[in-house]
Amino acid sequence: MTVDKEFDAALLSLSGGSVTGHRYLLGVSGGIDSMCMAGLFLRSGLRPEFAIAHVNFSLRGEESDGDMALVQDWGRRNGVRVYTRTFDTHAYAAGHSISTQMAARELRYGFFAELMREEGFDLLSIAHNLDDSIETIFLNIARGTGLRGLSGIPVRNGNIIRPLMSVSRARIREFVEQAGIVYRDDHTNFESHYARNKVRNIIFPEFRKINPSFLNTVRRDSEYFREASEIVDEVYASVCSRTCAVSGDGVMTVDTAALQREGHCGYWLYRMLRKYGFSGGQVSDMERCIVSGQSGRVFRSGTHEAVFGHERMRVYPLRQDEEAETVMDGPGVYDYMDAVVKLEFFPRPETFSPVTDGSVLYFTADGLRMPLVCRNWRPADRFRPFGMKKGSKKLSDFFTDLKLDRVQKRLQPVIEDEAGQIVCLPGLRIDDRFRITASTSVVCAVSFYSK
Repeated sequence: MTVDKEFDAALLSLSGGSVTGHRYLLGVSGGIDSMCMAGLFLRSGLRPEFAIAHVNFSLRGEESDGDMALVQDWGRRNGVRVYTRTFDTHAYAAGHSISTQMAARELRYGFFAELMREEGFDLLSIAHNLDDSIETIFLNIARGTGLRGLSGIPVRNGNIIRPLMSVSRARIREFVEQAGIVYRDDHTNFESHYARNKVRNIIFPEFRKINPSFLNTVRRDSEYFREASEIVDEVYASVCSRTCAVSGDGVMTVDTAALQREGHCGYWLYRMLRKYGFSGGQVSDMERCIVSGQSGRVFRSGTHEAVFGHERMRVYPLRQDEEAETVMDGPGVYDYMDAVVKLEFFPRPETFSPVTDGSVLYFTADGLRMPLVCRNWRPADRFRPFGMKKGSKKLSDFFTDLKLDRVQKRLQPVIEDEAGQIVCLPGLRIDDRFRITASTSVVCAVSFYSK
């Protein structure tokens, strides 16, 4: 199949069977791939409605300006609208402490998204080709990857389409020369300073010596890997539904005993934790904790910490330890750190039975000395847990009895009255001295939940 026919077939497929009603925005750099794509859109018998977006990154001086001039001139000669934007990419990279390549990507796709939104385009067409996808697979292997990384660049990702994905760079060059399509070469593509260029200019020629058709061979394999990845994703989702849950405050709880029963514990753990920034070595150590039944171990990434308890592992977002205190002088809703405390007062109904799942605690308001204060617990704090008739207990011992991990202990607040008496531990337990009795006239209800 010729490149133009292959392109039309891909465009139809990526557009849901018809280009009618779609407006396409083309990301065009002025290089051979993107100018080929622009030429194919222009020549297509499907007659798609499209415009071009070009970004001048100001990275190559006059060469960058020449690229923009070429694209603008092509648009004028062919009656195609061209949107351009010039950025100081080096300044953006320095200001955001990221690499120049990452800065260029953010600026480029940010500009495209802005145009899509403001000008009403439906699909963004990018000129990635078969070589780009296979290069990405090799780079992913070098850096470490899973099945999805062996699938290459997706042909469609949301509203981003890549109609040249099945076409090799060699076929693109042949077509461009035959069709007389003008383009400009970026000289940096022929240098081997960047990792992608090393794959392109050094590694690929060696593979072609072994298998001249290796691009198509890897392409077929990548399609199998993509299907395998989709199958594994379905199984993973099912495993997660049985073994872990994420609360509203972003804390993930994993039933480690259930996870071990699923089999392939290490792989599922890796899938669960990779988005939290834990390394492969840390995940291996965590798997050993699960197998050996260890508790009390703590692992930290740059953004989260995983804490092992009895047959449970909880993953918490990292936060700065801080002293917090919220004064509550009457009914209302109060902010406390990343949570909300709701305080209510009402006359005790005759048949009132304060049964609770812990989300709401009820206690007598008779004898309370206002205002109440919600604060961090302290090592010296003591209270009398509900059901304990005499004496008191250190909060630290109470937490240990409940098998709370170190982060749960650290985040647990207390509510005390003006006299310094601990009234309750929100979400856990009231102090028995404030239990509701037949003589209680006014009930206080405390709800504690994440924002």
